[in-house]
Amino acid sequence: MRHCIKILLQLTVFSALSEAIFAQAPPPAGFPGAAPQGPPAEIVRFEATPATVQAGEPVTLRWEVLNAYSLKIEPAIGAVATRGSRTVIPAATTTYTLMVDGSGGAKTAAVTVTVAGSSAAAPSAAPAGGEQPVPKLWNGQPDLSGVYLGGRDVKLAAPVALKPGAESFRVPIRDDDLGQGAQCLPGGVPGATLAPYPLQIVHKPDLVVILYEAYNIFRIIPIDREHPEDLDPTWLGNSVGRWEGDTLVVDVIGFNDRTLIAGHRHTEDLHVVERYRRTSYGTIAYEAVAEDPNVFAEPVVYRGDLVLHPEWEIGEYICAENAKDYAELFDAPQ
Repeated sequence: MRHCIKILLQLTVFSALSEAIFAQAPPPAGFPGAAPQGPPAEIVRFEATPATVQAGEPVTLRWEVLNAYSLKIEPAIGAVATRGSRTVIPAATTTYTLMVDGSGGAKTAAVTVTVAGSSAAAPSAAPAGGEQPVPKLWNGQPDLSGVYLGGRDVKLAAPVALKPGAESFRVPIRDDDLGQGAQCLPGGVPGATLAPYPLQIVHKPDLVVILYEAYNIFRIIPIDREHPEDLDPTWLGNSVGRWEGDTLVVDVIGFNDRTLIAGHRHTEDLHVVERYRRTSYGTIAYEAVAEDPNVFAEPVVYRGDLVLHPEWEIGEYICAENAKDYAELFDAPQ
């Protein structure tokens, strides 16, 4: 099963270029601007088989959608993947509506299942209190577990301010530069969260694990521990967490100097503080504050939402298989 965001990317741009745009490049003219618009969502099919049944007989709903960020079927079904089927047993004649959200806006399609001898079912009432409540662990902490996407919504909060003399840390942007992703190199922190691929959070009371589909990398974040005294510099640094009320605060140090922050190189003194707060069942408010006393005059701040996708699973990602240089194809005579 393929994620809908993958389908969008395959039809628009090489994944490493997307990462360069969202995670590494400085803000364009007209900051903060908007992400490039991809192709509009397309509902390939939405059907019910059979369309007419007797009471108590099953019906199979089948659907297929392209270029969608999210989709759901109402009544009663909720979020679904971009391609699939579901068996339902309607008690009365029911109209099922597929609602799709994509970069070109929302689209809908509907099918009606007729139950012989019944009238149309009344629209289902919204559950009391709206959507599901924020789940909790046994100790009362908000449970952050789930599969999320942050790449579309997490953005720089303000332009980058460099220290005097630090201009050499800015990485020039070239039209043919696909960024570090073209070399299968991870984007670091917060770059891994900004990539247009899902991540999965596994939350236990004393430990949080984040699995990133892009590059198949992961972070292990122990709670209420100190950083080790002797750290070897790494791409993702060393992370430790603590709770401030309902917010998980993750302190990250021990980076190497090979990743980028908003289109700028940094030193091994980079220090990142992330905050994760589950504001609703379907959303984590995310903030990352990056500081490097050798480069930035002010903290570099990213903010946005991680959006829950319960219909997704983390997939296999083999970067080296598709990391090819296509420059010679563009230079070839026509």
